[in-house]
Amino acid sequence: MTSTAPPSRFGDPATESELVILVDERGTPIGTAPKRVVHTAETPLHLAFSCHVFRPSGQDGGEQVLVTRRAVTKRTFPGVWSNAFCGHPAPGESLERAVVRRAERELGLRLTALELVLPDFRYRAADASGVVENELCPVYRAVVDTDPLPAGDEVDDWAWTTPSALRSAVDAAPFAFSPWLGLQLAAWTGFGR
Repeated sequence: MTSTAPPSRFGDPATESELVILVDERGTPIGTAPKRVVHTAETPLHLAFSCHVFRPSGQDGGEQVLVTRRAVTKRTFPGVWSNAFCGHPAPGESLERAVVRRAERELGLRLTALELVLPDFRYRAADASGVVENELCPVYRAVVDTDPLPAGDEVDDWAWTTPSALRSAVDAAPFAFSPWLGLQLAAWTGFGR
């Protein structure tokens, strides 16, 4: 199922005061920076997270996984298909709380399960405009029982697919997906097998 995202209904867009947590090579926090200016051609390493959302398929006892198309207004990798959602914890906020917050804000979803699957995932990637993502980005797996109601400033489109179909699509056409999705699937040996 695919749907065009309505305007944001789950909170305000990022504010001028939203901060990201800068980290050193060991992942130790060393400061903060405003989110609105941190992503450039020389983005410093900072803390983030990524989440893959699943639901029971109801047909064969298997699962489906949610993929989303990033809004074309996003600062980095606009319009690219990716995992369900990503985000940044606020200073003093746990990663788990940040994941729950962003699921509600970006997709109108309430998570019924949350599991850390790639605690040490890290990547650096530049989009076509030269803007860089440089993140220490633990990866989570979550379960839901409803369809998303995405915020239009975050998500342009979405679809449910099987994990094996997603892995095959990313393997066949990696250029059509976010680089972090491809790297996460390569590192997550149990995904879609």
